[in-house]
Amino acid sequence: MNPAGTSQPVPANKIMEKKMPKIFYVITVGALLFMTGCLSSPSPAVTYHLLHPAAVPAEETGSWDPSMYVVVGPVVLPSHLDRPQIVARRMNHTLLLNDYQRWAEPLREGIARAVAENLSRLTGAEKFFIYPFDTPKGGVSMQVFMDVVRFDTDEAGNAFFDLRWGVKNGKRQTLTTAHTTLQRKVGGADQPARVEALSRLISVFSSEVVETLRQLE
Repeated sequence: MNPAGTSQPVPANKIMEKKMPKIFYVITVGALLFMTGCLSSPSPAVTYHLLHPAAVPAEETGSWDPSMYVVVGPVVLPSHLDRPQIVARRMNHTLLLNDYQRWAEPLREGIARAVAENLSRLTGAEKFFIYPFDTPKGGVSMQVFMDVVRFDTDEAGNAFFDLRWGVKNGKRQTLTTAHTTLQRKVGGADQPARVEALSRLISVFSSEVVETLRQLE
């Protein structure tokens, strides 16, 4: 109180000093709540997919030569498919790359492995190997090489396998070439159904390869 009985005004800096602790407390609590929210919302887990053989094992091997060694590969991919993420096509000719849906192995290896396993099932033979593989000297051998044009699904629920391929003999001489284009409907909306459809297309292609190899024996 001053002599006249009136209160003296409090300086502005004193008022700010009293408010600062409260403001600091509010900012600190807000930051902690924000950090807690970030920590409680982890990114979705990545799912890894494998192509698999879908061919039905043959009951009879027919004229297949059990001594023949067949090497599957190399498989050449376009650069947009040569990545871990599974690729899908949109209707406007753009691509969708899903960071949380990935191949469990390099796609070129996955395709070669699935083809080799399908060929073994279809012929009842075991001498199918993934490139690079050197067959024993003197053994009858053939090589199936593939140049993939398309291997994906689209928004309309279709799966596609389009490739140029051929067969070489043991002397690396090209015996035949072909262009195969396959398509089928996907049996579901999720990624496992899409991978299943692609695996089925590889199985159909493998049947075509077996028939070609039989003719070239």
